[in-house]
Amino acid sequence: MMEKNTPKKKKFILKRDVYLSWEIPDSNAFKKLSAKGIQVLLRFLQKRTWQETRVKRRKKIVFNNKGLSFTYTEAQELGISASQFLEILKRLIELGFIDMEHQGGGLARDYSRYAISERWRDYDTPDFKKVEKRRVLWSGHDVQSWKQRKLRKAVVVNYDKP
Repeated sequence: MMEKNTPKKKKFILKRDVYLSWEIPDSNAFKKLSAKGIQVLLRFLQKRTWQETRVKRRKKIVFNNKGLSFTYTEAQELGISASQFLEILKRLIELGFIDMEHQGGGLARDYSRYAISERWRDYDTPDFKKVEKRRVLWSGHDVQSWKQRKLRKAVVVNYDKP
């Protein structure tokens, strides 16, 4: 029996417009992004919510740049591998496009939350504040803990018997 080729359900479709400042594509930081990095940045910008407010009879759009989530499952759905997604996130944080609000953990089913940052504006200037993505290691899973555990388990043999 032949199976029908049914289209795969796309769980992570966002039907929202992306609002991009004209300054971003002209920035030095943006020029250092890869194609997949640009795709992830645009996805973050697409996830923002906004409100229209009136200030002196003029419409003003106010974006909510905080509390954005982007899971590894969602990245995989977009065709980005887990290791590539980690490198892209590190790069976006280093270049100043996003900041990490909360570090999640896969084992606790907790997801990371990010915020859109404006640090990219100061990239390649002395005013730029360098931030790196923190590495999370659970206690007992780092190299030093493994070495100490091996030393404790090692059998001490004394060959110098009188």
